Amino acid sequence: MRIFVTGASGWIGSAVVPELIGAGHHVLGLARSDASASAVADLGAEVLRGDLNDTDSLQTGTLESDGVIHLAFVVPSVSEAATRTDARAIETFLAGLAGTGKPLVISGATLVTPGRPATERDPLIAAGPIAARITNMQVALAAADRGVRSCLVMLPRSVHGRGDRHGFVPQLIARARKEGVSGYIGDGTSRWPAVHLKDAASL
Repeated sequence: MRIFVTGASGWIGSAVVPELIGAGHHVLGLARSDASASAVADLGAEVLRGDLNDTDSLQTGTLESDGVIHLAFVVPSVSEAATRTDARAIETFLAGLAGTGKPLVISGATLVTPGRPATERDPLIAAGPIAARITNMQVALAAADRGVRSCLVMLPRSVHGRGDRHGFVPQLIARARKEGVSGYIGDGTSRWPAVHLKDAASL
């Protein structure tokens, strides 16, 4: 299959692209800069220049592919502009995939449910600081009625692996190295889900 991947040069995308290529797929990776284009090409993917605000490029990538994996998101992810951009991008993918039965995979973060552990069975309720982003996820999932094989992969807040310098796990390690102790919240009964980068890419 020919797969169009947004965020192909990002933390998760840089693991997903080799996973796809290793499985025999051809990857078309969206790249918004020269550095991103070089990184995507180094991974073995074909480069499509553009960004999430460039609906023409998104449409081209969608129409020229057998499916879409949408991993890119404008930072900061809770801003109104970022969620509007994401909504337009998702609608562009859906318009190009409608009636084809082709897959659209989008990623999200596991939800937080105060007072109890969150699970993958929790309903997507558009509330809190990421309400608009959850609405975008709901729109993508509802596209099954439009002939799109849509899927949502909810990733833990910590996707860790070799080379991770900015995530939650490296922050904990850096703090432990600096202070000489490993800290925890409250009485230590809190839990923070995590997944290794390669496992997330395989999924």
